[in-house]
Amino acid sequence: MYRESTVSPWFGALLITGAFLLIYGAWVVFPRELFRHECIYAVQAVEFTLKNPMVTVHDTPVRNAYPLFPALCSLLYRFAGLSMETALRLVTVFFIAAGSVLIYFSAAMGHGKRAGLVGAAMYCSTFLMLDKGVSGAPQTMSAFWLLAAQMCFFYFGLRRGKWNLAWPLCAVLLLTGFFSGGFLVITLFAVPMFFLRRLIAGRAKYRNWGFLFAVIAVLLGCLGKFAVQWSLERITGGTLFFRGFTDPDYFSEFLLYWVMLPFRLLPWSLIAWIPFCAALQRIDDKPLFSKFLRVHVFVTAIVLWLLPQMDGRALFYLPGTLSILCGIYYELGMRRFGERLRKLAPAAEYMALPVAMMLAIGMWGEEKLLAKCLSLGLSLRFRNAPDMLPTVLLAIAVVLGIGVLLRWMRRSIPLWIVLFSVTLMSGIFYAVIMLRYQAQDNAKGNFGRVIRETLVRDGGKKDVAPTLYRAGIAPLYGELFYSGAKIIQLPSTDLLPDDREHVIYLLSDSFPQNPKWSWSNLLPDNFTYQGHRVMLWRGKRNFQEKFKEQ
Repeated sequence: MYRESTVSPWFGALLITGAFLLIYGAWVVFPRELFRHECIYAVQAVEFTLKNPMVTVHDTPVRNAYPLFPALCSLLYRFAGLSMETALRLVTVFFIAAGSVLIYFSAAMGHGKRAGLVGAAMYCSTFLMLDKGVSGAPQTMSAFWLLAAQMCFFYFGLRRGKWNLAWPLCAVLLLTGFFSGGFLVITLFAVPMFFLRRLIAGRAKYRNWGFLFAVIAVLLGCLGKFAVQWSLERITGGTLFFRGFTDPDYFSEFLLYWVMLPFRLLPWSLIAWIPFCAALQRIDDKPLFSKFLRVHVFVTAIVLWLLPQMDGRALFYLPGTLSILCGIYYELGMRRFGERLRKLAPAAEYMALPVAMMLAIGMWGEEKLLAKCLSLGLSLRFRNAPDMLPTVLLAIAVVLGIGVLLRWMRRSIPLWIVLFSVTLMSGIFYAVIMLRYQAQDNAKGNFGRVIRETLVRDGGKKDVAPTLYRAGIAPLYGELFYSGAKIIQLPSTDLLPDDREHVIYLLSDSFPQNPKWSWSNLLPDNFTYQGHRVMLWRGKRNFQEKFKEQ
C-alpha cells in the first residue's frame, strides 16, 4: 500500500498563500485596461446608485444584471480611491481566496488538515480559474455564497440537526448569492435537494419556523427584485451575455461540454475522478458528507451542461464542491492508486524546461516565431520596459528551481504539490509575458481620451461629466467609460430630449436625422475606430424650434 509523506499544515498553507499572491496578485496590481466583459461591469459600477434599484448600462436597466457586485466595486472606486480596473479584479480575486479558505475548513472538518490543503489548492489552481478568474466578474462572488449555503445546510442541518439555524442561514446566503449571481444560484442549491431525499427525509426538517422563514425570505427577495424590474417603465434594454437554446453556439457547447470540462480542470483532472470510484466509496468511513457533495457535483455539472451558457465563468459553480470531495478522498486514492499516479508526476518536472524556454522566447524571440504561438495584434514593445529583463530572468530561475526541486524530491513530495506546481509555473508565464503583452492594449483608453478632450475643448469643464447620447453605433462600453461622460443610449435620434437645452452631444456613425437641431461634427472627417466611422455631433437648438416652444 502506497503512502505519501505528510506535509506540515503551516508549510502547506504558506505554500498555497505565497503561490496565490504570486499568480493572482500580478493581475490585480499590474495596470491593464478593461478587458472584454470587464467593460460592462465597469459601466454598471459607475452608474450604480442607491437611489436606482436597477443595474443600468448606459442609463438602460438590464434584467439579468444584479446589484451586489457593481455596488461593491463602486464602493472601492469612489471611496477607497482604487481604479476601476483594480476594483473589479480585486473583488474577483478576493472571493477566490475566500472560497479557498472555506473549502479548507469544510474539507478539514472531520477529514484532517491534508484534505483541507488539497481542496484549497485544487480550487484556486485549475486552469479554469487561472484563465477566467483573473478578470473582473461576479461569478466568483456568487459561487462563494452558493458554496457557503451548501456547507451551512450540511453542517448545521444534516450533521447537527439545528434546522432552525440552518434554514435561516441558508436563506441569507442564498439571497446574497441571488443579488450577485441571479436565480441560477438558487437553482443550483434547490435542484440537488430532489436527489437527496433519503438524507433530508422527515417532516421534522420542514415543520419548523426556520424553514418557513427561509422560504418566505427567499420568495420575498426574488419577487422584490422582479417587482422593481416590472414597475420601471424605462426597461427597454433586454439582457446581457444570454444565448438561447436556438443559438448555434449553444449546440456546439452542448456537444463539447464533457470534452472541454477535463481540460478546464487541468491539472487536477488527474485525480478529479477518484471520489467517484466505487471501490473507494465502500471504504469511506464518513459517507454522509461525501454523498452530499457527489450529488451536488453531478447535478451542478448537468445543469450547467443543459442550460445555455451565459458566460464561460458559470463553471465556477462546479469546482467548489468538487475540490472538497477530492480533498476528502485524496488519501484513500493515494493508498490505492498512488503508485500508478506517481508515474505521471515526472511530467511536471520536465514541464519546467519548456516553460522557461517560452519565457526566454517571449523576451528575446523573433516576431515571426512568436506569431506562430500568439495572435500578434499588438507590438512587442513591452519587452523594452526597464524592469522586463530582471523580471524574466527571475521568472526563469523560479520555474527552473521548481523543476529541480520536483526532480530532487520526487520520492517524498506529495502529488498534490506536484499538481499545484504545474499551475504555478503556468501562472508565472501568464503573469510575466501574457499579462504584459495584453497590457499594451490601450485602444479603449485612447478613444475615450479623444472624446473627453474634444468635449472639454468645445466648452465643457474637466471636473464635470458631460452628457453624451449614443445612437446607431456599437455600445463601446469600455471606450466610453474612459471618456468620463455620462452616456445615455437611445434607440433612435428621434428620441433625443425634447427639453430646452441649448447644446447636446451625440455619438453616432451617420448624420442624425433630427431637424430640431443644427449638427456639426467635432471629430475629423476621416476619424475611424476599429475600421468603423465614428462621429461626435454637437447639436445646437434651432431658433425656429425654440420660438415655437415659447
